[in-house]
Amino acid sequence: VFLWTFGALIIVNAFISTSEIRTFIQSNMNLVLIISALVGMIPESGPHMVFAMMYGQHLIPFSVLLTSSIVQDGHGMLPLFSYTIKDAILMKIVNLAIGLIIGFILYFAGL
Repeated sequence: VFLWTFGALIIVNAFISTSEIRTFIQSNMNLVLIISALVGMIPESGPHMVFAMMYGQHLIPFSVLLTSSIVQDGHGMLPLFSYTIKDAILMKIVNLAIGLIIGFILYFAGL
């Protein structure tokens, strides 16, 4: 797990350090906020690291990082999927809605 995460972080860091990606991110922050919420729907914690790295490099505001954090459940959602898929999907939709609402409020507030 360590080597996979380490390798992925190196690749992501190289990818987001290009000037074209930085320009795209900075000029399409609303889209990046929505993408962070959609990536948060993945029931694994690894993809969230991309947004943590971008926040650490001052590419995205706190609102985008918080949106990803609210929606992202990590591996904690997997047991619920095995119990009832309907409830798991409902919970993910609620998390998505709450994350997007709070994220956009904070984004338009300047955070």
